[in-house]
Amino acid sequence: MQSYDLIIREANLFGVGEGLDLAAAGGKIARIGKKLPETGKTEIQAKGKLVIPGFVESHTHLDKSFTAVDEDTPNLEEAYGIFTRYLDKIPAGGMVEDIKARSRRVLDWELAAGATAVKSHVLVCPQWGMDSFRAIQELKAEYKGRLDLYNIVQWTAETDGAFRAAAQAGEIDFIAGYPLFTPDPMGEIDRLFALAQAYNLPLDLHIDEHDRPDVSCFLRVLQRTREYHMEGRVACGHVTALNAVDDETARRAIEECAQLRVNIITLPSCNMFLMGRQDHQPIRRGITRVDEFRRAGVNVSVASDNIRDPYRPFGNGDLLEEALFAAQVLQYGTGEQLEWVMEMVTCNPAKNTLLTDHGLREGCAADLAVLDAPTAKEAIISQSARLFVLKEGKVVAKNGVLVS
Repeated sequence: MQSYDLIIREANLFGVGEGLDLAAAGGKIARIGKKLPETGKTEIQAKGKLVIPGFVESHTHLDKSFTAVDEDTPNLEEAYGIFTRYLDKIPAGGMVEDIKARSRRVLDWELAAGATAVKSHVLVCPQWGMDSFRAIQELKAEYKGRLDLYNIVQWTAETDGAFRAAAQAGEIDFIAGYPLFTPDPMGEIDRLFALAQAYNLPLDLHIDEHDRPDVSCFLRVLQRTREYHMEGRVACGHVTALNAVDDETARRAIEECAQLRVNIITLPSCNMFLMGRQDHQPIRRGITRVDEFRRAGVNVSVASDNIRDPYRPFGNGDLLEEALFAAQVLQYGTGEQLEWVMEMVTCNPAKNTLLTDHGLREGCAADLAVLDAPTAKEAIISQSARLFVLKEGKVVAKNGVLVS
């Protein structure tokens, strides 16, 4: 009789069925069925427990995390100054190690909380040039076999040569973009699409993160996605300005977004903290039109964004926590709706990360989390314990503690 590397017994597999065994071999899900007769080198009794594909954190900023340890402020205009003063305190030549130390804290949180993949934006700035890129590359190797780390790298004119060399070497996973923080947002979008075409790389962009009734950047991204034939390979984070435009403008943009398979990443906990600060009552919730995107068939994901930095003092690197926050903001409370939210932190971000073997199907990577709850609804509402986290069929965390 065949022996598998791992068998999870009598589990409720999210989106698949209840009381099922899942067997893994060679890092992949090999078989799913009732009462599998085979044995496993490792067996987990999970009767009545929910098994999900691992959480995928598809939008965060590891390199900014914990940069507000000495100062805080209720005034966002002071946030950049706090960030700059933190950087100025780092000794010459110490930036890479500082970024790695702060990023490890978040990555360990993510891993213990059930994440098996993290996609992080990489800041390129005068103070550290490409140091953040180097730090993330080293962390990729350090966490290999426990958690997959993907970079989203910013292009600047000052680092053009280093960026192109890294892209040519296949070291860049996604191209980042922050058009509204440049003198010519439309020209920046055009430049980013040209870079993406030149190096056959996907785009992950911060788009229209403001409260004004202007989604011109989003519309330009949609136009260029069509012209460059990049359907399915573009992600837009935030798009909060879509709440400020009229319903017809929003409807047309959302329909085109669906046609072009542009991914949307919403950051509810961060957007609610940052947006709407100039509003008088009623104060907007700050997040984009998630429900309208979802109903149109757009792939929508929920992510953490900033974690404990000058721009947002909150965040625990826990996507189940982010799921609960999102559910409340979206007013999703039924069992079906909370399953949608669970998809927004598992399957949907796997799509925008371009993972092709993520899921609960035979042949998928055995990247899994076992939650101490029978359903997605109970797991989200109760913030249930992560009993086991598995990467390639091996236990990497148990009851919230990393396994060395």
